[in-house]
Amino acid sequence: MVDGKLQDLLDTDFLVIKLDGLIVIKPKKAPKSNADKAENSGSDVPPEEKYRQDPLDPKNIADSIEKLEALKETNNIKNNSIDVLEQALSILRHTESIISSIRRASVGMVSEDIEAQTMISSVEDTPKAVKEWLAATFTKQIFGRRQTMEPPKFRSIVQAVRASMYVDKITKKPSQTLLADRSPALLMLQSELNNWDIDIFKYDSLTNGQPFRGLFVETLRRYDLIKRFKINLYNLENFCALVEGGYNLHGNPYHNAIHGADILVTTHNLLTTTGFASWLTDLEILALLFSAMIHDVEHTGTTNNFHIQTGSTLSMLYNDRSVLENHHISTAYRYMEQADSNPFTQLSKDDFREMRGIVVEAVLGTDMSAHFTQIKNMQNALLNSTTVNRNAAMTLILHCADISHPTKSWPLHKKWTDNLMEEFFMQGDKETELGLPNSPLCSREETLVPESQVGFIDFIITPSMNLLGDMFDALLLLQHEESTNKKSGEFKKVFRPWDERLKVNRKRWKELSKPSEEPKQNGTAEEEQVEIKPEPEKKGETSDVVLSKVAEEEDRDISSANGDHPHSSTALATNLESETLLQSINDNTNQTPSLATDTDLTNRSTNANDPSISEKECNVQDDAKKEI
Repeated sequence: MVDGKLQDLLDTDFLVIKLDGLIVIKPKKAPKSNADKAENSGSDVPPEEKYRQDPLDPKNIADSIEKLEALKETNNIKNNSIDVLEQALSILRHTESIISSIRRASVGMVSEDIEAQTMISSVEDTPKAVKEWLAATFTKQIFGRRQTMEPPKFRSIVQAVRASMYVDKITKKPSQTLLADRSPALLMLQSELNNWDIDIFKYDSLTNGQPFRGLFVETLRRYDLIKRFKINLYNLENFCALVEGGYNLHGNPYHNAIHGADILVTTHNLLTTTGFASWLTDLEILALLFSAMIHDVEHTGTTNNFHIQTGSTLSMLYNDRSVLENHHISTAYRYMEQADSNPFTQLSKDDFREMRGIVVEAVLGTDMSAHFTQIKNMQNALLNSTTVNRNAAMTLILHCADISHPTKSWPLHKKWTDNLMEEFFMQGDKETELGLPNSPLCSREETLVPESQVGFIDFIITPSMNLLGDMFDALLLLQHEESTNKKSGEFKKVFRPWDERLKVNRKRWKELSKPSEEPKQNGTAEEEQVEIKPEPEKKGETSDVVLSKVAEEEDRDISSANGDHPHSSTALATNLESETLLQSINDNTNQTPSLATDTDLTNRSTNANDPSISEKECNVQDDAKKEI
């Protein structure tokens, strides 16, 4: 039973009920008699009465919170109702922020890449091949505007209340019911799922190449989504088996089930590490995690441009528009049509439709040709964070997760890079067989991997991850300011686990891009193995501590070299045999800062004035953008 005093406080606006052990606060309908009297008499209704007639108004909810907090301080409530009071306060506080976010205006994404294409073509110090690759991969050349879905809306306060309960769920320990399964794979998930640097390759081997059946279930359990949406576990296992088969259909070195599992884990960690899960509803979390799992299913191992240039069946089917992304979405939902393979049979039609809308937009957002447009639109939206579209925020999360392997520890990042470059080279081999010119970074003989990675980190990854962190900060700050809990304290910016790793990985690639000297190459290989050893963190050090130490050691090495470091302009000039090439490099170095201004991609780590960075690298760093 609910304590009488607690119910009395809410009687004017809300009804407190217990349903299957869940406390639900439901708004009461305003008495028609009051409205009729006001309307018939022609008298104005006082502002206070207007709020009372709308129990979903934030001010009304704030009043209820203040009353409950006052009741809590009096200690004049039965012991068996303390938990009910705490739940009611938690529900109302978060419900207020949810209702406020629903009432915000939203802005759609505009797919106009003219400015990005103009910027790319006007940069003089970038090789022609890099320009062509940038324009082909990260801009939309022939596509028009894409309409955005309507932002999700709540149909009742009950749904909003239930969605708000996830805050407590994600902080709970793994479900005790899973302890019966003592498989090494599940034990690894239970201990390392929240680890930014989880070794997904090891996990895949423990599952014999079937990563999703345990991973997706455990991830959903962390948010209590299986119980919340009554997900059919038998159908879920069958669906995951189909997804695993789809990922491994073409035997891709990179776009396979391991990649899908990695993006699922990364998406989960982006939500929990930063605390951004508190901004989303249960249905949005379910849709985003589902999108991460299926975002590359049945990937062919070739790019959209390859399909368009060869006139493949898929390019004909999807009219050259986001060919692979459309195929991934269509494939996943076709899997659901197979017998006993739809895990979401208990979702209402409205929930299923809303979830599908989020999935479609998020997966289409992984089309790299929309990268610059997506980045610019979010930068503009953050000028007034109240206008950020919820679907656009979720789309950016998945997009950043999809390109996030440079933000992981060096051994993981290096392995992902090797796999991706092999996939690119395989496409180049196919292009050669068909008599087509090799796409940028697809030539086994001409591609410079270390240089391309430096550019990929500088021009794509760092600006994207910085923007993602800024979005988290802005939206969580807005949520914090809208909260009526005055005891919550000062707002703290989100933790960004990717920052240190990006710095370390960039320095490693710079080291590998030294002028080729046989002794130094051997030394680099040995050093690479030495730095991999601390990764298991057997001595109790965290990943961040290990990475910081690596960065400090490399900083000391660079500092000791001063102007004679192999990456400095002096050392590079010594190894160049042509004065003309040296002059060209110096000219290019002077142009690098203007490139940063034109692209409007802030917070890059190019450090053009750093003497430890070679001018040659400034010319080739864009090569790596093909990395995605």
